[in-house]
Amino acid sequence: MDEVTSAPRLSALPPDGILRFTLLGGAIRGALAHGTAMACSMRANHGLGVLETLALGQAYLGGALAAVTLKDGSRLGFRVDCTGVLRGFSVEAWWDGRVRGYLFNESVALDKPLESFDLAPFIGGGTLSVTRFAPDAEPFTGHIPLVHGRIAEDLTEYFLRSEQTRTAVSVGVRFDSAGRVSGAGGLFLQAMPGVSDIDIEDAEVRLSEMPSLSDWFAQGKTSSAFLADWFGAFEPNVVGSGPLVFECDCSRERFAGYLGALPGRELRGMIDEGPDPAEIVCHNCSSRYYFSKDDLSGLLAGGVGA
Repeated sequence: MDEVTSAPRLSALPPDGILRFTLLGGAIRGALAHGTAMACSMRANHGLGVLETLALGQAYLGGALAAVTLKDGSRLGFRVDCTGVLRGFSVEAWWDGRVRGYLFNESVALDKPLESFDLAPFIGGGTLSVTRFAPDAEPFTGHIPLVHGRIAEDLTEYFLRSEQTRTAVSVGVRFDSAGRVSGAGGLFLQAMPGVSDIDIEDAEVRLSEMPSLSDWFAQGKTSSAFLADWFGAFEPNVVGSGPLVFECDCSRERFAGYLGALPGRELRGMIDEGPDPAEIVCHNCSSRYYFSKDDLSGLLAGGVGA
């Protein structure tokens, strides 16, 4: 297991979080995500290698940053289906900073050591989809073809093409010399209606000059210090902050409900032919739940498994 994911190391990490802000009197809205502990917890739960941690960590950060555009009570689905060996991912992010999700291929076989952390060779072509779920509206999904094969750049393309909004997204996960996660973070900037072209161009130049956020957080620095150091000339105004956490709402009771809703013949087949106990794995967090044949018989009879 990654040493950084051990309980003592996780407890020693600075707290994760999302800092929301505006620039230039509200002409640009933004968010800074510090997600080192989130990436470590995600890696431990899913049992990922370096490449897989890099990809899913970036996807978590991208989903969390896209979710800053949500209203209270809403969530967002961020999905990539691709031709590369990673095959894609599915991530869910909530308005309050919770994130969960999984890679479609969590064990990539490499024929040589990684030469760079460029994900394009492992993603290839495909599609990116973003679905918004609001309590008072029907889900809405936007799709674009992958253009770059890089998570942040294609998410930037999504906002421009599907939502007609000029946006910049940057995400990164850093590893130390032992291959352990040492820093993870991301930045989201989005132009608001009426912003001038000059302001956009100035922000883009500053964005191109900034250091890696994953390196910044690996050095123990903070989001507020980054905002002050790199965007101080843009009149930053912090409008809120909140948690960023890898969290799944799965439970044994929920999976018992899914099993109980199966056709009787499928449950009977699990009882007669399956292992005892049956193991159910949550895709989103890799938590495992076990149901004995007696539990399944109780569900088949209309009861609730113990």
